[in-house]
This record gives sequence, structure tokens and C-alpha cells, in this order.
Amino acid sequence: MASERQIQDKRESTQEDSIENGAAQQEIADGTKAQKKSETSSKSANSQSTDDSEGTQQIESLSQALQGDLSTIDPDTALETIDTFHSLLKHSKQPEAKELASGLKDLQKLLKRKEPSGHELGDLIVHLGEQTIEIAGDADKGLKAPLQQLGKQLTKIGRSLSKAEDSEQLEDLDTLVDTLKQEPDKIETKASVGEIDRWYDLLHKSEDESLKEIARELKELKQLLKGSKSKGADL
Repeated sequence: MASERQIQDKRESTQEDSIENGAAQQEIADGTKAQKKSETSSKSANSQSTDDSEGTQQIESLSQALQGDLSTIDPDTALETIDTFHSLLKHSKQPEAKELASGLKDLQKLLKRKEPSGHELGDLIVHLGEQTIEIAGDADKGLKAPLQQLGKQLTKIGRSLSKAEDSEQLEDLDTLVDTLKQEPDKIETKASVGEIDRWYDLLHKSEDESLKEIARELKELKQLLKGSKSKGADL
């Protein structure tokens, strides 16, 4: 019959084995958790890397499209390109990205209009370019350079559109001035009135008082041109 000492030793041995087994099981469980965490982290990193790669490709594709002759771009293609860029931004948590996404929607609406002015397009595109450059500062390494390049391109295009319209308007104004320098009886009234109307629309909304004064004078000139008994001295 086993002595009390033997029974006690056996009991203690059993407890030690149980503790060791528990520790081993905990170690295995901890190792499994660490492995799963590592795998999840790896998958997340791979997913982020894939997203960045796709985003970079889309941005570079848009940037390449903007390097060509914009006048040859099909309107539907332009709208689809804006949609692609918008989809990259709409889920971002950055306030600047959300604002840029909203600006892209405004650009779409403007492009869908029949004849948006060069200044309207130019000012909006410059603003979008500046926002893109700002977003690039906080972007991931793979997206930073493509976004900066795209922002610079948009800014340059916007300014070019505004300058082109300014140049066109100056040419039109020179044409109007040359027309009005002619002898009154040689002035083609209908064409001149049309030009005066266009310039009046541009100037009378200005906050500059001198431009408003020119608009008022153009309106008076229009009335003189339309009058059947206008005299050269009046003109």
C-alpha cells in the first residue's frame, strides 16, 4: 500500500505535468494567433500595395492623356476619365480629397454645358490642380510623384485655357474697333451690333466701374447704330 508521501509526490508530479501541458498549449495558441495576425497584416499590406499600384497606373494614364492635344479628346472620353479619377478619391477620408472629388463633379457639369467659357473651365481646372498637388503631399510614396505631376499638368492646362480666351477676346475687340473706325455708312450694322452685345454682356457684370462705364457707352453706341437716322458725328 502506497505511503502518504508517495501519494503526495505523485499528486505534485501530476500537477506539474498539468501546468507544463497548459503552458505548452498556451504557447501553441499564442503562436497560432501571432501567425494569423502576421498573415492578416501581410494580406492587408499586399492589398494596400495592389490598390496603390492600380491607383498609380490610373493616374499615370490620365496624366498621359493630358499631354496630347486636348481639342482632339472626345467629350465622352473626357467625362469617363473624370469618373475614373473621381472613383480614386470618393472613398478617401482626407478632407482635401473629398473636396477634390466634389470639384471633379463640378467640372463634369461644366463640360456637359453647351459652351462653357475658357475662364470658367480654366479657373476650375487650376483649382483642381492646386488641390491635387496639396493631396500629393500626404499621399503614400507610390502615389506622391504621379499626383504631383498630374496637379502640375492640370494647373498648366487651366491657365492656358484662360490665356487662350483672353487672346481670342482681344482679337475680337481689335476687330470691333477696326470696324467702328470705318465711315458710318460703310459699317455693317448687324454684325457690329452682335459684337457690341457680346462685349456688353462681358463688361456690364464687372465690379470695375471703368468697365461698367465702357459697357454703358457700348449700349449707347448700339442704339445709335440701330437708329435709321444716325449721323457720323453722333457715332
